[in-house]
Amino acid sequence: MLSLLHMFLALSALPSALVLWTLRDLGRNYAKAQSIGLPVTVRFVTPGGPLWMIFSPLVVRIATYLPFTKSFITKYRRGWECRERYRAHEEHGELFTICTPGGNYVKISNFDVADDILKRKDEFGRDLEAFAVLNIYGKNLATTEGKEWMRHRKVAAVTFTEKNAELVWGEALKEASQMLEYWRDRAKKPIRTLAQDTQIFSLNVLAAALFDRSYPFEGREESEAREQAIGANAKNGAFGYRESIATILHMIVPIMVFGEKKLRESWWLPKGWQKAGYAVANFRDYVTHLINEERVAIAQGATSSANLVTNLVRACEDESSGSLKTDNSTGSKAILTKDEIISDLFVFAFAGNDTTALTLAYILAELAAHPAMQDWISEEIRYYTRTEDVTRWDYAVCTKLKRCWAVMYETLRLSHPISQFVKNTGAEQRAITHKGRTHIVPSHTTVEINTPSLSSMPSHWGPESLEWNPKRFIKPVSGFEDEVLPPDTTPQFFPWAYNRLVCPGKRFSQAELVGALAALFRDHRVEPVPETGESMQDACRRVKRMSEDIEQRLLSEIREPTKIALRWYKATR
Repeated sequence: MLSLLHMFLALSALPSALVLWTLRDLGRNYAKAQSIGLPVTVRFVTPGGPLWMIFSPLVVRIATYLPFTKSFITKYRRGWECRERYRAHEEHGELFTICTPGGNYVKISNFDVADDILKRKDEFGRDLEAFAVLNIYGKNLATTEGKEWMRHRKVAAVTFTEKNAELVWGEALKEASQMLEYWRDRAKKPIRTLAQDTQIFSLNVLAAALFDRSYPFEGREESEAREQAIGANAKNGAFGYRESIATILHMIVPIMVFGEKKLRESWWLPKGWQKAGYAVANFRDYVTHLINEERVAIAQGATSSANLVTNLVRACEDESSGSLKTDNSTGSKAILTKDEIISDLFVFAFAGNDTTALTLAYILAELAAHPAMQDWISEEIRYYTRTEDVTRWDYAVCTKLKRCWAVMYETLRLSHPISQFVKNTGAEQRAITHKGRTHIVPSHTTVEINTPSLSSMPSHWGPESLEWNPKRFIKPVSGFEDEVLPPDTTPQFFPWAYNRLVCPGKRFSQAELVGALAALFRDHRVEPVPETGESMQDACRRVKRMSEDIEQRLLSEIREPTKIALRWYKATR
């Protein structure tokens, strides 16, 4: 009896100790937050904690069914910045501090302060802990700083070329045409697989850009049926790659928490998690094989292709005078080891797939809710493309489709998959000046540039800053060729970052998204499917509301995409 009592007391002490520990850390961090001199708001959960990343969607979903939880959901749902946009800064100020048990977060919504922080690269480094989830295959462009980052960046800069963007353009046109055919002829009606299908589209385009492998578009159900028909051990390399990278991207948080080996060997984990462990190994084997193939091609003097594996391997060969390093040592030249090439290729796949797929899903949902905008871009597409045959659309057409670019700009302005530029003060305190007052930010403090707020502030974007209106980026003139599109990167609008941090794959994503829009909307339109008793106008308003109901998993995405029901049809002329 006494032993049972002791066991009960011990078990009871665990949550009490956790609460006390949390309150102790929160108190320490609150004192540090107050010392900065900015408004302070408290959160009792650390947003970047692995367990909260895994379980927060479930916790918040349960909270939606409970009374008096609106404030909790607003503050604790991951990605709240995308939902709230400038409103939190309207309440707390352009700069304020969020205090949590795991550390403090200084939120920035001021262009001058943001620009100053981004320029002071030696004082405000990237928060590498926030990017540790991408270290599946080791260090890479996203998870390094200083000289090591420069080594990765130098190689990446010559990896993404206009030839590669041209390859992406052609593949995006082909894949989007096939996706449209699927939506019109083979998909279940109404279509509720928007997010799934745009991910498959992006994976296929990515496969062509990375490996020069071109695969036909197929829906998720078609893919599963094909796999069952040919058997688990008879997968060809094309779909083996696609399934591996898709599994890794979907399960990246459990992979980070448990690691590849434990996921494979732990019988008690869900089968989907075990599958993720094997997917990590499969992707490594697949890329290693391609790297070895490319090294043989280089030795034989074969003509280079425009894909990223070729470009990356050849860039390393050129820098090392023909000898690709196989160890993990670092030298003065911008050369990567084989493991680093694999890791960088994974990061390219991560950045090039999820961000583009999510953005395309946002775009299509917004266009479905705004039929007039579909006509607006279709007029331009038809003007520059005289034939329905997408294989005859030259890459030069891409930059001429300014209205399609404006749709891409406006969607990224309001619904960007990456909501924060995350920096850290490092080992020393740093000074931030705002409106003539200097604030001293303690060491090891996270500083986040809140892009959803910067991209929606009425003071800069006007009183209708929360309205999705691509025409704001086009100066109205008499003809298509005279229309003017602003730069894609400025200190006031930087969806691909800017200066030294500009995304090396910027042109890659632009060609892919514009190509998709051109193929989809030249001759076709999409509309919401109204629910029972709902008018088309009501359906458009509902789809717009749902497309902007965003939740952050690893990136920010539409919270319930399967509730958006769409229908595609041929436009009448």
